[in-house]
Amino acid sequence: MLSRSVRLTIGALCSVLLTAECIQISQAQDLTVEDTDPVDVIWFPNPPYAMNEKGIPAGFEIDLWRMIAESRQIPYRIRKADSFEDLLAAISSNQADLAISGVLINENRSKAFRFSFPTASSDLKIYTVNSEEPTAVKLLRVLFSREVLLIFLGLILIACIFALPVWMMERHRPDLADKQKRHQLVLILQKTLLLSTDHTKRTKTRLISIGSLFARVLLTAYFASYILKVASSEQLSKKQNMIEEINFETLKDTTFAAIPGYIQTSILKSNGAKTIACDVAETCIQLLKTGQADAILDDMLTMQTTLPLMQGAKVSAASEKLMTLFMAFAISKDFSKDQRSLAINDAIARSYYDGSHAKLSRIWLRP
Repeated sequence: MLSRSVRLTIGALCSVLLTAECIQISQAQDLTVEDTDPVDVIWFPNPPYAMNEKGIPAGFEIDLWRMIAESRQIPYRIRKADSFEDLLAAISSNQADLAISGVLINENRSKAFRFSFPTASSDLKIYTVNSEEPTAVKLLRVLFSREVLLIFLGLILIACIFALPVWMMERHRPDLADKQKRHQLVLILQKTLLLSTDHTKRTKTRLISIGSLFARVLLTAYFASYILKVASSEQLSKKQNMIEEINFETLKDTTFAAIPGYIQTSILKSNGAKTIACDVAETCIQLLKTGQADAILDDMLTMQTTLPLMQGAKVSAASEKLMTLFMAFAISKDFSKDQRSLAINDAIARSYYDGSHAKLSRIWLRP
């Protein structure tokens, strides 16, 4: 028979093995519940990252999320936030697991929730109503400028100095004698202005025509230099008017249309700029069109996606790139402990080199 100590040892080992098995079963059950519980996704319109197409969420980040959820077999439910501030509140209070709205990566926000790997990048610019003159007005200004009047005067001088002497010397030629004087003069004037010399038969008139050719070339060169000067001065003026950095001392009298909760809005308010609230990019642009706002500080891709959708929106960038923006999925602190949040980051990283990110970028991100 086994001794008492041996029996106690065997009993202890069995107890340890049984306890370990129970723990593994419990962990497996917890993991199963975690994997099957759908991810609570919240989104808010912010073209081109998240858009509302007839009540159906669409856009770059929406499609990226769908691709990730399908490839990683992550169940989810998706709902729309009433505002961008509500989206931030939901993800900060763990009422949602993941937020999609082209959320900008920011140090202060990372204290309230977590970010996934960057999903996209863009540039921050200031946009204003395009105040350029119509092309017809520009053309009239050029036509009635002093330089163009001098060019017309030069053509008249060429006609008087070169065409008239040639006509007086050549008008008695047999091939011109049967024509009226007016027709003779028009023909020679036409030939002279078109840099032609085949209408002259005498040596003197040919020399005069050659002189008119050089005069016409000089006049053409003057006209070309004037056009080049106008084009370069207009381009220089545009460049000088472009804002190269945010200087709110010069913009203190400017009212910005801004979406509450945006990083851009925080930048404006922290520098004392005046703002008027709008909920999405379309309403911000509408405030700009109606004159209720003077400018918008926003993401370049958002503006380039939204402006073509709005008829008569003559809005353009009034600044150079002010800073680079990086977007990401916002992940609640509770969900960041879930293994699926790691799978989401892995899938985003993989999308950069398997071509899927580039494919979605060609569809939605058109800089």
